[in-house]
Amino acid sequence: MPAIGQAPGDLEVVQRFVNTRDIEEATDELTSPAALAEWLAAAGLTARPPKAEREDLERALELREALRGVLRAHAGHELARETSRDLAWIAASFEIRLSVDADGRIRPAATADGVRSGLVRLLLIAAEAGTAGTWPRLKACSADDCQWAFYDRSPTQNACWCSMQVCGSRSKSRAYRRRSAAGDRSG
Repeated sequence: MPAIGQAPGDLEVVQRFVNTRDIEEATDELTSPAALAEWLAAAGLTARPPKAEREDLERALELREALRGVLRAHAGHELARETSRDLAWIAASFEIRLSVDADGRIRPAATADGVRSGLVRLLLIAAEAGTAGTWPRLKACSADDCQWAFYDRSPTQNACWCSMQVCGSRSKSRAYRRRSAAGDRSG
């Protein structure tokens, strides 16, 4: 059984990609073109670490943050127009083709090699998850200081925090303090 919050199948790769930036810890796994190439290969999105340029890294970071914006919308935040526009622009910059596997399975594939291929594969995983109905369950934590990608396994599909014990508890404590402070001022 998958860990709580872990996305199923290939969607877990998209989740890990978004989580390469840890907002709370102020860390980022994708700090250079070489780090991006290593990450794509380790995630199985490319056969080996591709040659990556600075512009590849910039495109990957734009994609990551656009995906995070969509995942925040899945958790109930409004989808910013620029997030939609950025994701559409990134997706339009890639070309795909249909490939046929040895067993006759037809599927979309990247036309490019290297980094672009890995980024296309991330978008194709998201598209497949949309068709399967699992895409809306991949969310980004509603806590502004977290925004960690998690998979909502709740029956009602209305989870908005990556962890009720951590982010949910913090949010509820902040709300309580605000209400208490407002009550002190009105009394």
